[in-house]
Amino acid sequence: MINKKKKIMNIISYIFLALIILVLVNNILTKSDKIFKTIGFRTYTILTGSMSPEIEPGDLVVIKHENPEKLNVNDIITFNYDNKIVTHRIIEKEEAGFITKGDNNNVEDSEVIKSKDVIGKVLTVIPKLGYLFSFTSHPLFVPILLVIIALSILWDVFSKKEDNIKEKNKNI
Repeated sequence: MINKKKKIMNIISYIFLALIILVLVNNILTKSDKIFKTIGFRTYTILTGSMSPEIEPGDLVVIKHENPEKLNVNDIITFNYDNKIVTHRIIEKEEAGFITKGDNNNVEDSEVIKSKDVIGKVLTVIPKLGYLFSFTSHPLFVPILLVIIALSILWDVFSKKEDNIKEKNKNI
């Protein structure tokens, strides 16, 4: 019974550790312009349904820095637009930039997207993982994380004490 509890706690600990690592990597990729310029990748969580069904709200997109000259019609790009970060499809390429449109929108975006506003091209989409990473920006994330870590440590300490007591009782 004790071994089974330990195995379950070990599995939970490894899952928890993996999630922490994923969250930290995502935070680094999302928030650091220097890292983005160095490795050429960044992640964003999609917040709206403008690209449904291709990309849904809560999906995590991995963006690769791409020379705007290499972008083509039908590429999905992430760009700065009206002080927001937007992910839409290129529907037309012009001298002045790109005409874009969300797959689920009825009309194209109202302004031409200039090359300087393009952040990058969508490399891959990871369904719903963005919800997990969005939670990490929430003000309660760090306190909840600290409580979980403290509870894990307490669990470990008390289970070891319990094992020691049982071992002593066995030897009597």
